Amino acid sequence: MRNHKMMGGLVALAIAASTVLSACGGDSGGSEVKTNADGTASVTIATVGSDSGSQAFIAEKEGFFEDHGLDVKVKIVANVPELAAAVESGDAQFALTSPTSIASAKSAGVDFTIVAGGAVYTPDNPGVWIMVPEGSAIKSPADLKGKTIAVNALNTMPHLSTLATLEDAGVDVKSIDVVTLDFTQVGQAFESGQVDAATVTAPFNYQIEGDNLGHAIVAPYDAVNDRKDFYNTIWFGQSSLAEKQPDVVRKFQDALRDTNAWANDPANEAARKQILQDYTDLADKTLEGLQLLQFGDDVTPELVQPVVDIMEHFKVLPRPIKADDIIADVK
Repeated sequence: MRNHKMMGGLVALAIAASTVLSACGGDSGGSEVKTNADGTASVTIATVGSDSGSQAFIAEKEGFFEDHGLDVKVKIVANVPELAAAVESGDAQFALTSPTSIASAKSAGVDFTIVAGGAVYTPDNPGVWIMVPEGSAIKSPADLKGKTIAVNALNTMPHLSTLATLEDAGVDVKSIDVVTLDFTQVGQAFESGQVDAATVTAPFNYQIEGDNLGHAIVAPYDAVNDRKDFYNTIWFGQSSLAEKQPDVVRKFQDALRDTNAWANDPANEAARKQILQDYTDLADKTLEGLQLLQFGDDVTPELVQPVVDIMEHFKVLPRPIKADDIIADVK
């Protein structure tokens, strides 16, 4: 667990993007998609083992990739930085991430672009919560002044939305200590008293609540766009792939469109949870109460710009970025 005194040295994601670029040797050109003998396009996609990454699981299980001429290998990674590394190296053609990562990469000169929509924030299904330990005297964001708060990584949406929530509550964000902690370690940190609060995504909040270790006090994403919709996650690839092989990107988009229609249908909730469990081994009790995310089709500047704006507000981008500049145009 690493400690970072706010705001004395935010580590911009652009630095991480530059590191990935250096480590991978720049644009490897490895993102080119090969056509198989049967005419399908061979694609690898990288995602995370949670509901936010489940479009890939559903599309593979229900045959939506195959329906659109894609021969897909799904790669589940443990850590978010591995997603960017996989695409940059050419090990994967598409991967899931937050718009924050793509804005940071763009500002650092990394060849990434958004190709399809992922999970959409809505007020009735925010997907992220600030939690406190059971028995805590903290009842609202205003009570977090001077406290220690855990986030999964600096300058991610969970982190920045937490800062925005504190600002809205009149808390000086310089008064808090921010520590980076994997979501899976939050429950233990609550038990040991290491942190006063933590910003947690689903399904980890359900696990913490199910173990009676903590409870939610507020949804920080409410502070990002005045409780209006925006993209929490998106799918991205190398800009060069979108430019040279737009047909592959369109096939991927069409496959996800069918996936989203199936996943967003309440009639498929039980089947969707079973697929999620098959790929992630989530416990039954976690899945029972899990509020499944809603996925979006079209990626518009209006649904991405709020994320970029909050990054600029907290000065984590070295230069201004417009949402239009990080969305692929393959129409």
